[in-house]
Parts: sequence; C-alpha cells; structure tokens
Amino acid sequence: MSRLDGFRQALTARGAAELQDLRERAAVPLALRRRVGVASLVPGSGCTTVAVELARFLSSARNDRVRFVSAQGPSPRPERGLEGTSIEALELAPTEWPADVEAWWRLHRASSDRYDLTVTDWGTSPLARIRDLAEHSHVLCLVTTAERASIQHALDIAAAIGERTRVVLVAVDVHRRAGLATERLVSRLPFPAVLVRHDRALGAGAARGLDGVRMLRLGARVIDAAAGIAVPPAPVPVPAPAPTPQAQASQAPPQVPPSAPPHVPAPAQVFPPAPHADRPGARS
Repeated sequence: MSRLDGFRQALTARGAAELQDLRERAAVPLALRRRVGVASLVPGSGCTTVAVELARFLSSARNDRVRFVSAQGPSPRPERGLEGTSIEALELAPTEWPADVEAWWRLHRASSDRYDLTVTDWGTSPLARIRDLAEHSHVLCLVTTAERASIQHALDIAAAIGERTRVVLVAVDVHRRAGLATERLVSRLPFPAVLVRHDRALGAGAARGLDGVRMLRLGARVIDAAAGIAVPPAPVPVPAPAPTPQAQASQAPPQVPPSAPPHVPAPAQVFPPAPHADRPGARS
C-alpha cells in the first residue's frame, strides 16, 4: 500500500469517527425542555433556512417533540420546509411582528409543556433587541454571512451576551466564496461555530440537499449547548511582546556549579478534580 493510500484511509477513518461522535452528541437526552432561538444580524444571511433545517434535523435525529415558531415577520411561509415531519409550525400574527417577545411568550406558554424543543426563527433583529432575544432562549444561534468583517461583528455580539445565554455562531456562505481560510477562521473562534454552505434551491421547494455533515455539526453544537456541555468561551489570548536582550539576560536561569548535586523535585500532590458546575441557564 502506497503512502497516499494510507493517508486516504487515515482521513476516511478520521471522518467516520467524527460523524459517529457528532451523531452521538446530537442525540444526547435533555433533562429539561429547551428553547433555541435563531436570529440574524443582517438581511439575506439565510436565517430562516438555518432555522427550518435545524428544526428538521433535530426532529429526525432525536425522539423529542419539536415545535417551530416563526417570529421574523412577513416572508414565504416556513411550513413548506417542514412538510413530511412531525413538527408543529406556529407563527405570530402579522400585527405582532417583528420579534414581539411578549406575544411570543403568550404563544409559547399556551402549549409549552407539550414540546421538548422549541426552535424560534427571530429573523433579522436590530442590535438593541438581540440581548432581549437571548434572555428568552437557552441557546441562541447567531446567523451571519461568511465574510470576515461579519464574523467579527457576530463574535463581538456573542461576547456581550454569552455570559448568560449559550451562543452558537452560524456563518452562512451566501456568496459561495468561503475557502480554506474561512474554514480555519470559523473553527478557531472562541465560541461554538459552524460554516454552512448556502443552498438557494431550498427556498424554491427543491429536493433537500443542505450539507448534511455541516448540519450535523450544527445540531451537535446546539445540543451540546442546550445540555450544558459546551463550556463558556475562553478569552482570545493576546501575544506578549518579544523580550529585549537585556530582559532575556536578567531572566536567564542561574548557573549551577558542576559539583552541586542535581536537584530532585518532590513528587507533585494530585488532587481530585472539582465537580463541574454548570452556569445557571435561562428561565425554563
């Protein structure tokens, strides 16, 4: 077997292991009912497509009762994307758009005990409302385009609201220009994030073909966050300035005389790890 064949087999095995891990994470049971919000920062970023496909995936990959709520204003009815599923699709009255949180609460509480997962499409929401929407979600998916400036903007907002609500960033390649550099950027963000390839044909009722692997990644990250598995984001480290030659000389370790016996450190005392305490979630 050539080295190239061995490399291909290793990649295949690695991909299969990742898919199995994602499937298991996406199917983790949830102890409590969870609310997943999907909101976009700019129009045309594919928010409704992401929300509908996420609801479809969660309904197919889990035994949960899933409900979809449209709260994003007049648009082609999302129920067309939920045909053939057991998902109940609800929508706010046109007079209560856009993103009337109090009206959403009344709709939610009327039948919330019948559903395990509620996915709400909040659509494009002004920055001043994002925090309010986050307060009403256990997990908030922030949808943005895959351009670097847009991802940075979403990351700044996620950092502002991520202390109380778990955030998953969804970068949608609307313009189909995302390459390897964008893949690496998204994979290294300090928040759970997924790059999704946009499929314009879905809006026209074409056969469903949204990137299954990426949707599986999104579903796994959302369930991780809903189950409290995703840890709070770590701050991005700032590289320290290079030390000057004088500082390097002053910090050099002292020279040990040749006759001095070698220093043997005492064995480190091992303490049992402290139990993980999850952050308090949003209201149930």
